[in-house]
Amino acid sequence: MKFQQIRGATVKLEYNNTVFLIDPFFAPQDTYPPLATGPFPDKRWPTVQLPMPVADIVSGIDAVILTHLHPDHLDEYAVKALPSDIPLFVQDNLDAATVKQYGFTNVSLLQYAGSNFRGLSLYRVDCLHGHPETTQKYYDAGHLRATASGVVFQSPSEPTFYLAGDTIWYDGVKQAINHYHPAIISVNGADAQFVDSGSIIMGLDDIWQVIHAAPDSKIIVSHLDAVPHAIIGRQEVNAFIQHHNLSGQIIVPADGEIVSF
Repeated sequence: MKFQQIRGATVKLEYNNTVFLIDPFFAPQDTYPPLATGPFPDKRWPTVQLPMPVADIVSGIDAVILTHLHPDHLDEYAVKALPSDIPLFVQDNLDAATVKQYGFTNVSLLQYAGSNFRGLSLYRVDCLHGHPETTQKYYDAGHLRATASGVVFQSPSEPTFYLAGDTIWYDGVKQAINHYHPAIISVNGADAQFVDSGSIIMGLDDIWQVIHAAPDSKIIVSHLDAVPHAIIGRQEVNAFIQHHNLSGQIIVPADGEIVSF
């Protein structure tokens, strides 16, 4: 298994001799205006440039996985860059209908019971993309769905990998860890927030919970240093690792970096 951090939540994953592109977000740096309801209302985004040309990112991919359709997980630049017939996995029928409107023709649903693709299994896992009582108004204002998903990858020839997706720590993450016993877990850990929403993805306290729930797993912290509503970045996560002596368990890849297992 090879995990390549691209930027933000965008990852290129080689698993069981199959290359997946996950949550492609290709806009050039500073393309989009600031989020007025975010903690940094003067910060354009994406806040950093891609680490390589888009052509290199899409080269060699066998399929695309979209954990949900928020613009930092699929943007107009990615829609234009991807072949319309690329095998594309989405979380549900609503997302499938949307991406078909974008012109994609080879769309499949992630299944809780598992989907087979090229000899490996993909399992849909639920997320809690922030507490609804504090976050729903922001999603409604942006005409966005609150629903997001994680994915578990399994193959007899690879370690079980759990991509937790855009979620905070909650019972669903704990249940996924207990059910699948992943050897490797990727968490989105920038503690993104709106003005009074609370966390909508994991922060340091959530990562701490993952560590204690999966003490034998390697933890990759992704989705850092790219969006304007992030509270923490690699600097804070690396300080957390150093403070708690977790360098043997937690990995924080740089943009473009490949981590092999």
